Amino acid sequence: MAKRKALIIGGGVGGLTAALALRRSGWDVEVFEQAPQLREVGSGFMLSPNAMSVLFGLGLRHVVERGSEATRFEMCSWRGEALMRERAEELVFCADAPAVLFHRAALHGALHEAFGDEGVHLGARLARFEDDGRAVVARFEDGREARGDLLVGADGLRSVVRAQLHPGEPLRYAGYPCWRGLVRSFEHPELPRGLLRETQGRGARFGVGYVREDLVYWWATANWPQGQPVPGGDKAFLLDVFRTAHAPIPELIAATDEADLLRSDLHDRLPLERWGEGRVTLLGDAAHPMMPNLGQGACSAIEDAGVLATALDRSEDLERGLRSYEARRRERVSWLQQRSWLFGVIGQWESPLVVWLREQSIRLTPSRVMRRQYGQLWGWRLEAGR
Repeated sequence: MAKRKALIIGGGVGGLTAALALRRSGWDVEVFEQAPQLREVGSGFMLSPNAMSVLFGLGLRHVVERGSEATRFEMCSWRGEALMRERAEELVFCADAPAVLFHRAALHGALHEAFGDEGVHLGARLARFEDDGRAVVARFEDGREARGDLLVGADGLRSVVRAQLHPGEPLRYAGYPCWRGLVRSFEHPELPRGLLRETQGRGARFGVGYVREDLVYWWATANWPQGQPVPGGDKAFLLDVFRTAHAPIPELIAATDEADLLRSDLHDRLPLERWGEGRVTLLGDAAHPMMPNLGQGACSAIEDAGVLATALDRSEDLERGLRSYEARRRERVSWLQQRSWLFGVIGQWESPLVVWLREQSIRLTPSRVMRRQYGQLWGWRLEAGR
C-alpha cells in the first residue's frame, strides 16, 4: 500500500515539527516554503515544558543543547523589585521537560537537520488549493503543483490557506509593537544565566534571558500607534523609554547593535469556530495567532503538530481525523489567545494608580496560585491531550 502524502505549507517551527511528527507516523511528507532559503529570522523565544515534551517524544532531546535552560523566573517592577519569583525545580511539570530559551534560528536549524532536505521545496509561494474529496492539489504562483492526501496550512499570521478558507478576516492590532534585540558577550551581576525576567512599567515592558552561553536575548514593548515610526529611530526611542528602568535594561539596549534590533507591530485574530474543511486544516499562527505575552505562540504550534499526528493515527477516516485534531485543540488555543491578549492589556497599563494596583496584585498572589497558573500553561502533555 502506498504511503499517504501530506502537503505542509510553511517551513517554520510549526510546519517542520508537523512534518517530523507525520513522517514518524508513516506519512510521506512534503514541505513548501515561500522563502528562497529554509531558515528563521528573528531573535529568541522560550519553549516551555509543554512544547519541549513534544519534541522529546519525537526523539529530539538533543535540542536542549542548542539553547539555554531557564531555571529561575521573575516578574519585576520598574525599580527592579521582584514581585514574583519561581524556580524550575519547584514546578512539578518541569521535572520531565525543561523550559529552554533558544535563538530562533538555532531551534529551526535543529528541526531542519532532523527532517533533512528531501521533500523540502523552496521559493514555493502558494496561490490556491483545490480539494476534490479524493485528494488535495496545491497550486503555486510559479506554476508548480503538488498533490497529496491532505494539506496543512502552517503559513503563519498572513496564511494564504486560511485566507482561502476564511476570506476577509481582519487583523487586530495590540496597540504596541515589540522590539527584539540580541547582545553578545554581555556580563552583568543583575543578569545571571538561567534567569528569565520580565519587568513591567507604565505602558512599557522588558523581558530578558540568555539564549546561549554568550548571547542575551531581550524584548521590549511600548504603547505606540500602528505602523508609525518612532522619533529618533528604534534604539534611541527605546533608550529614552527605558532610561529610568532598573539595571541592566538601559545597558542592554545601549549594547545592542542596530542590526540585531527588530521591530514587529503585534497582531492577532479572533478565535475561529471552524479551522479547516475536507482534507485541509490549519496549524500554529495560521490557525490561532496570539500575542507573545505568555510565550505560547511557537509552543502551541508544536503542541498542534503532536496532536495532529496522534489524531490521524487514531482515525481510519482522514477527514474525521482532521476534525478530531481541530476539536481537541480549539478550546486550549482559544483560551491561550484570549489570555495572551488580556495579559498584554494589563501589562501595558499607563495610569500610575492602576500600575500600583497591578504590582500589589502580583506581589500578594500566593505561590500556590501562581504555580497553578504556570501549570495551566506549561503542564499540558500530549498523552493527556490537554
